[in-house]
Parts: sequence; C-alpha cells; structure tokens
Amino acid sequence: MPFDVFTGVVDEASTYGARSFSLHLFGEPLLYPRVHDAVSYIKQHNQRHVVLLTTNGTRLQDHLDWLITSGVDQVLWSWRPEAKFTPETKEKLRRWGKFRVRFIAEVTPKEAYAEWDDWPNVEGRHIHSYGGEIDVSKWNVQNKKKLRWSCYHPFFAPAVAWNGDILLCCADPHRKSAIGTFPQMSVAEAWQSSILQRIRKEHLDGRYTGICENCDIWKQVPNIFFGHEYQDKTV
Repeated sequence: MPFDVFTGVVDEASTYGARSFSLHLFGEPLLYPRVHDAVSYIKQHNQRHVVLLTTNGTRLQDHLDWLITSGVDQVLWSWRPEAKFTPETKEKLRRWGKFRVRFIAEVTPKEAYAEWDDWPNVEGRHIHSYGGEIDVSKWNVQNKKKLRWSCYHPFFAPAVAWNGDILLCCADPHRKSAIGTFPQMSVAEAWQSSILQRIRKEHLDGRYTGICENCDIWKQVPNIFFGHEYQDKTV
C-alpha cells in the first residue's frame, strides 16, 4: 500500500475516535517495507488505537525485538510449518504476553498442537471459504442445514485493500466487492453508501447475494443480533 494512502485512511479513521486496525489484509504484514512506520503512525495519532497483526511467522524473528517495544497490541500467528521458533524466541514471546497461536483445525497436524500445548494464549478456528473462493468440502467441513445469522463484517469491519479499494469485508481477496477507492471516496462515504445499506438489509432479511452467497466466514463470529429471526438457509 502506498504510504500516503495508508496515512490517509488512518487520518480519517482517527477523527472518529479510538479504532482497531488490523494490518494484514490478504498479505503478510511483516513483508511491508514500512510496517514499523505504519504502527508508529497509528499509535502517534491516538494511544488508544488498537493494532493487530496476523502473521505466518516466517519473518517474525527479524522483527521480534521491535514488536515487543512497538506498541502492537496483539500478534496472531496462524500456524505454519515454515515458521520456526527458537526456545529463546518463544521465551521472549511468552514474557511479552501478546502473542496468540491460532490453529486451523483442517490443516494443523497433531504434532503442532503438542508442541504448543502449554502456550497460554491459543485459539482454534475452522477453515472458511473466503467469499466462496475456496472449496471447503475437500476438508470435510460440515455443510448442514441450520439457521444462518447476519455476518459481522458489513456492520462493523470495513476493509481497505493495498490499492485503496474499499471492500465489503476481509473475505474478498480478488476485490470483487469494491465500493469505491480511497481517497476518491472516503471510508465514511463507502460505509454509508446505498450499496452497503442494501447488503445490510439483505442480511437482516436472511438474503445473501454476491460474495456473501457462498461465503461461510459468518460462522467465525457469533450472532451479533441476538433474538433476531432469520430465514432457514442451507450453509
């Protein structure tokens, strides 16, 4: 992402108060040449801003000492066999206390669970279809008829791609749902657009179109509208 696009998004978001920034949309944040500057810029705007990095861990060692003092609020490592951690690195991360290990059930071997069985901050997830782009049936992910609820993302989590495209959510790696492009369109304009208003209403009515139709990322977050009645739908 061009750094002026990045700073423009942070500048706008900061006018709305403390925000949460996840700096890993469709990529490895520790490969970004200005990741140190990016985190500093966010924190300088508002110390209450939250910064989350999800990483595959392969560059973690190169940035470890910086991460611990950077102000990053959490690093979430999606387990990958290519990432190797020395005992010294693991001890530093344990003392730091902001390093979470994530296992994707369908692709994580038993040995990985055993290696990290004493880690204090671990979470499990199931693989999801990224807006229907991935055929999850090959991993025997259950596809039973159940009540589907509205997805968290169109209501709470705007996404901005590397080129400034403002997306419906973070499950659109090919940017099919681009609403506009920053800075020609502000994040607020996109978030209040008729397109997103229509999609939110569809979700609340139990209708799912576009990239939402075959997406199952909604399962990752609990129902945000408790008590709301939804249509029965095969998911």
